[in-house]
Amino acid sequence: MFKFLKKKKNLRRVYWILAILIIPTFIWWGVGIGVGRPERNLVAKINRVPITKQEYYIALENLTGNYRKILGDKFNEETAKKLKLREKALEMLIRDELLSQEIKRQRIRVQDDEVLARIKKEPVFLDKESKFDEEKFRRILQRIPANELRRHEEEVRKSLLLQKLEKTVLTALNLKVTAEEIADYRKANKGNKMDGELIRQILFYQKGQEALATWYKNLETEAKIKVWLPEE
Repeated sequence: MFKFLKKKKNLRRVYWILAILIIPTFIWWGVGIGVGRPERNLVAKINRVPITKQEYYIALENLTGNYRKILGDKFNEETAKKLKLREKALEMLIRDELLSQEIKRQRIRVQDDEVLARIKKEPVFLDKESKFDEEKFRRILQRIPANELRRHEEEVRKSLLLQKLEKTVLTALNLKVTAEEIADYRKANKGNKMDGELIRQILFYQKGQEALATWYKNLETEAKIKVWLPEE
């Protein structure tokens, strides 16, 4: 395994897989793109916070690379246009900035020990019994460049911050699943022998996703967003 990780190409592949595993719920929530008067070197302003063209092109390159890895030979320029990757890259930057501003507004924090605890749960650091392996952890870390470690730590921190924000929003909404809703679910899924608690969890998750989507849409609507999508 360590010989595998020594190769930079394989190491990047491991990071990409880990990144996919920690992508938060928020990542697929889209935002509407408006128009405005173009400003030099900027692609957007979110509540007066600028997003630069450099940030945009880096995001676009990363997004394109991820789709290329997923689709392989099926990925080409035509596919990229159909997927609207240019728009998606900008949407993701806008989403990230809006959520980052909300995290700051609500003073949500993640401690270093929380980041470390999450990293130690990643599959690459577990033994055959899915338990954390301290020796494996230290050996792998010794082979990873410091800048890549810092980048991964920040990605984990970002994921945890978003999860805390999500939990804060859902707690404030005080969502509940009623006995009537569970009964309706049983009627709609005849032959399904799931117990009531599992059904409750499924319905609660669905309600949570809908509530988060509505909450985010409201956050976007209230924000001052100006966008200038660069020409191809």
